[in-house]
Amino acid sequence: MDTDNERKQPITNGFTFPKRLSTDAANLAASSGPDSSGLLSPSTPTHPRKKYIIGVCSMDDKARSKPMRNILDRLLNNGPFEAIIFGDKCILDEDVRAWPACDFFISFFSKGFPLHKAIEYVKLRTPFCVNEVDMQTLLWDRRLVLEILEQIGVPTPKRLTMDRDGGPKMDDRVRQKLKLRGVTLKEERPVPELTVIDQDTIQIGNQIITKPFVEKPVSGEDHNIHIYYHSSAGGGARRLFRKVANKSSEYDPELTLPRTNGSYIYEEFMDVDNAEDVKVYTIGEQFVYAETRKSPVVDGLVRRNTDGKEIRYVTQLTPEEKKMAAGICKVFGQRVCGFDLLRVHGKSYVIDVNGWSFVKGNNYYYNNCSSILQETFLRNAHQRKLSEVVFPKELSAEKSWRLKAFISVFRHADRTPKQKMKFSFSSAPFRELLNGGGEEVIIRQARDLKLVSAAAEQAMEEGLEDTNKLMLLRNILDKKSNLPGTKVQVKPSITKDEEGNSKSVKLKIIVKWGGEFTHAAKYQSRDLGDNLRKDLLIMNKHVLDDVKIFTSSERRVRATAELFTQRFLDIREVPKNMLLIRKEMLDDSNAAKEHTDIVKKELHGLLQPEYAEDIAKYWPKNQEEPGKLVQDIIVAMRTLREIMRKNFKTLDVAAIQKTWCCYESPSLFLERWEKIFGEFADGDISSFDPSKVSELYDSLKYDALHNRTFLETIFVDKDSDSGMGPMRDLYAKSKVLFDFVSPLEYGINEADRLEIGLLTSLPLVKQIIEDIEASKRSTSPCTRLYFTKESHVHTLLNIVYLSGFPTRLTKSEIPELDYLTQITFELYERSGPGTPLNSPVGTDSASSTSPGGPQSPQSPEYSLRIGFSPGAGNPNILDLQMDSKHCLSVMPRRNLTDHLPLDAAIRYYKTQVGNPKYKCVNRKIRESRMLGHRLVVANEGEEEALIQDEEPLMVVGSPIGPSGVELHFAQKYAEAQRGADSNASN
Repeated sequence: MDTDNERKQPITNGFTFPKRLSTDAANLAASSGPDSSGLLSPSTPTHPRKKYIIGVCSMDDKARSKPMRNILDRLLNNGPFEAIIFGDKCILDEDVRAWPACDFFISFFSKGFPLHKAIEYVKLRTPFCVNEVDMQTLLWDRRLVLEILEQIGVPTPKRLTMDRDGGPKMDDRVRQKLKLRGVTLKEERPVPELTVIDQDTIQIGNQIITKPFVEKPVSGEDHNIHIYYHSSAGGGARRLFRKVANKSSEYDPELTLPRTNGSYIYEEFMDVDNAEDVKVYTIGEQFVYAETRKSPVVDGLVRRNTDGKEIRYVTQLTPEEKKMAAGICKVFGQRVCGFDLLRVHGKSYVIDVNGWSFVKGNNYYYNNCSSILQETFLRNAHQRKLSEVVFPKELSAEKSWRLKAFISVFRHADRTPKQKMKFSFSSAPFRELLNGGGEEVIIRQARDLKLVSAAAEQAMEEGLEDTNKLMLLRNILDKKSNLPGTKVQVKPSITKDEEGNSKSVKLKIIVKWGGEFTHAAKYQSRDLGDNLRKDLLIMNKHVLDDVKIFTSSERRVRATAELFTQRFLDIREVPKNMLLIRKEMLDDSNAAKEHTDIVKKELHGLLQPEYAEDIAKYWPKNQEEPGKLVQDIIVAMRTLREIMRKNFKTLDVAAIQKTWCCYESPSLFLERWEKIFGEFADGDISSFDPSKVSELYDSLKYDALHNRTFLETIFVDKDSDSGMGPMRDLYAKSKVLFDFVSPLEYGINEADRLEIGLLTSLPLVKQIIEDIEASKRSTSPCTRLYFTKESHVHTLLNIVYLSGFPTRLTKSEIPELDYLTQITFELYERSGPGTPLNSPVGTDSASSTSPGGPQSPQSPEYSLRIGFSPGAGNPNILDLQMDSKHCLSVMPRRNLTDHLPLDAAIRYYKTQVGNPKYKCVNRKIRESRMLGHRLVVANEGEEEALIQDEEPLMVVGSPIGPSGVELHFAQKYAEAQRGADSNASN
């Protein structure tokens, strides 16, 4: 780590170029002198540098990806290096002359990346390039790639090429490099004609190829590939494409004719060994690693693990294949490189070269990659005497765009399904639960829940209410009272006579249980904390010098925050007062309840057949109409209930699944599903309650993760060959309905979405704005993290969209907001002179003007970018191969907006929130807080004491056995049980 003294050392305002330069490098250095770069003359430094700078110049989604973080983390921890992430703002908006200087340059093309600017930067600054940037232009054209492979003796499939664009284009500098490497390519190409001879044969020029063949666009970035089959094999074609969910291809029986627009390569189709492709990865010419995967031409279905990654298997390469890898790495100038290999009858063929490619989730690869790069960097540093090169202050990382504040809102991690049962009573035993008041009461503690059981018992003995309902309430409480998270809400509804006197009191008794932190949540929370720490250390390690973490009072939220914090701050235990509980900001206030109840009723109406036209603008395209979908779900639920009941009678259910987690058992599984089936299968579309969809979908996902073995047995009819088909169909249709209902529960039209959003999340939004403005005023970077529940992430996202921010994704493109969803606000600061030369939006007005007139050009500029991650989800959860952790990984963050000048971003927000029609929001929130929710407890203030003293809950019963944190919470739970039993006996 840098000391303060090291950071304060003066930096000479110029380069000290190394003495030993190749002729080419010397020429390039000379061409980028003071006149061309605008730099001051170089001078000799007083002190040699102690660290070398690794510059990562790629789009943020690649530069900040998990594999890149793992490699950089190892480099920074094990060698004398610092890293600069250039960042999207710098790369897209800045002139290359303002890009920060570095010794070693990691840069590679991906969608949206301006490769021409990276090439210009290398010419200007001459850093050591891990992958030659100008040579990456070759990878854009499959024709060039295949011709180069042929010239270096690497086998490729037989092919014909249909050039309709005049042939591939190549920069003279690249052509010269290839010549020095023994490769000479044709410069002029005739335009041939394509003739369809018959249904199975085409002719290009004077050459013929017969189906089956593969039709590839010449562009390396176009993955719409067709495989045409011979008519004797049934004809048609398979369309290959970039993986979408769990699909990589699909068969089209009507596709028989080649495309006639654009340029294409027609390759002989090769029937590969074991129906597998080979993905090969190099790190320089000496290290190569390979994996096999199921070929996309088999059935188009992608097998994935719980990280959402395609399942692959390590394979050994032959000496000939290793020789191919070294040749490819060398001729294309790509040290870190991937390519695709086919093995056919004992011979290997290369079909594509991909350039920079990572092996994902593989520590063996990460260790070797960082070790080899470190050795390469240090050897180059010694040869070029880089310790004597001191970069100008104007090109330091501190003068470029840097992360000043990282602010993020998180949903909690994985939980058990939330369940509830509603009752209506009016008799005296239940009215006594209000303690003489007229407000809603929440009862949480096991000893207090016995009061509700006693009220049910008394009402039953005196015949005051429906006996069946009373028995159901008592049975639920008997089974669930001792489970953490069980609570009863008592909601009074008081009717008054004409004189305003109370006439009658009706009570809604709502019993809720479940929703507890699972063992999978432990892994999710820690993994996310670890990954975010690595990300911020690379972006700007000083944002970790000032960290504040806030959480709601709910146990699953606090448990998420605590385990996350351990890894994020790299501490063994979280100090007692480090996590700040902010109920008024992160708990539900019920201020929006009236509005959300109205919306739920409107949703019920929208799903009725007579409102088909009204729902059309919200309903996803290419899906059957909602009324039909709901009816299909009801019918499917009836069928699956019968299968489940039959299997519970005929199978030894205790032997189906050896281990159960999260307090579950076969009997509790049956009880949970009988309740869900009853809510769907015993009604019709007119009585269908959209709010119940979340319970169904929640249980389907939960069992697919935690009870996969049981799920795949208990819902399969052994007398039929349908297998998991009915369950897969129910899951697919339930997801469609959930994805429709879930976001609309927070408002169907824009006005409702904004009002519900503000009523729910206005205190949080105000705090985020204050954090941003405070960071702008401060001289130090900071991190602010907020842990909350689903309602807040939905409503916060609605506020972002309805504030008018220009977004990259439409609201309808936002996927399900799953566990550990994140909404991030990243504030960037640039303290250097001037403004981005290519910026389309201009300078932040706050930094260019002031009451006293124009500020100095040195005044900092500020930019805000909003991002999000949809959390730990997967739309094809039933197709994942599970492990004992039962844990899905959190999906990478995506940019929701481009960089915006800070003042412009603040104006978007204030334009909406400052609207006079929403002035009543603050009043409604205050009124809701004043009404509050009281526990049935002995002393005032006991609720707050319980929140402060209560241990964050970790669900016991993990299938991998209690240990560590799990054992700690298991012991705490056992102690609480003994205490409760002792009190009961006394």
